[in-house]
Amino acid sequence: MKTVKTSRLFERKQDKISGVPYYVLTEKKCAYQQGFYFVNNSITLDGRYLWFYTAESPVYDASLRNMGYVDFLTDEVVICHDIIIDDTSPYVDPQTGTVYYTKGASVYMREPGKNKAAKKLCTVPFGGYIRTIASHLTPLSDGKSFLLDIQRYNFGNIQGTINIETGEFTEWSRCDHQTGHGQINPKNDALGLFAYESHVDLATGKKVFGVPIDENGVYQRLWTITADGVRTCYPARDNYASHEWWSADGKKIFYVNDFGIQRLDLTTGEHICVHECYPWHAHTTKDENYYVFDEKVLDRYDGKWFRGCPAAVKFYNRITNKEIAIVTEMPENGFSPSNQCTYHIDPHPRFTDDEKYIVFTTTELGGVDLAVAVVDELVELTK
Repeated sequence: MKTVKTSRLFERKQDKISGVPYYVLTEKKCAYQQGFYFVNNSITLDGRYLWFYTAESPVYDASLRNMGYVDFLTDEVVICHDIIIDDTSPYVDPQTGTVYYTKGASVYMREPGKNKAAKKLCTVPFGGYIRTIASHLTPLSDGKSFLLDIQRYNFGNIQGTINIETGEFTEWSRCDHQTGHGQINPKNDALGLFAYESHVDLATGKKVFGVPIDENGVYQRLWTITADGVRTCYPARDNYASHEWWSADGKKIFYVNDFGIQRLDLTTGEHICVHECYPWHAHTTKDENYYVFDEKVLDRYDGKWFRGCPAAVKFYNRITNKEIAIVTEMPENGFSPSNQCTYHIDPHPRFTDDEKYIVFTTTELGGVDLAVAVVDELVELTK
């Protein structure tokens, strides 16, 4: 079976400044071929199937995309136009390569294989407007249920779990404010992580207000929720938090802010900055020794962010306290504050579940492409 280093589909690249190698899927079958959001794994444990987002350009509804996968056994790219996915993170079964995803009010599945087809599994039992039912599909330990954070804007948001075999929905809680980034705890089926986000008015499509701040001035982004509906807010370091995820042992919450990668230990209460940097998104290995993160590079734009902005991807070895750029600066390729990309093309680097690779999105080739870095090579370079 091929790998990213031996497949004819991938081309080895090297950052012009750091010299770090990485591998880009240069077999182009769609205008946009990009990695998943950083929360969800995209490759099977045996290394055969690597899933990614695809999209054609130009389009008029950038929230809808298709998907494709690399089959490293047959060394080919397969595009699944029968998959139409919301702007959300799918779940790839690490054993079979079956992908689970959402569209509207329903959960779907699609097995790898040219003769396979997308299949609707279940639909949530709610009427009215539903933007999406899951920011990230994360499974419970039974492998049959997923945590949902149903975004209904003016109709209120609902959190709970759904059994994809029976369609049974178990409600945990609901609230008027928009929530997102829901993720089940990897060791506790009765505990979820979610975020309060900016509230959007359904009638106008415009943001009404941002993440709420309580009467004491605390920025209320980070929350956990239990199956019996108990919500707990965790004040963030420096009073700001973004892009959170669970630790592998389920005991800690990681997030980023303008000062670095932060870690909150729910067991001990320890709340520390793991690495001082300027992260946009980040991820860590299970042993928490290695980190990957992306950064916005906005020097030429007076610090003003825009979708499609220049970005860097970096690797941090906490054992040696060394950091190295995988990509020093991805170009904006014509995008600007007044001409933003309609797609969510942030790098979103993530360690794969087997921790052999880091998958991310790159614009280095003048488009939007799937890229992979090899962890062993990065560890060697940061000894």
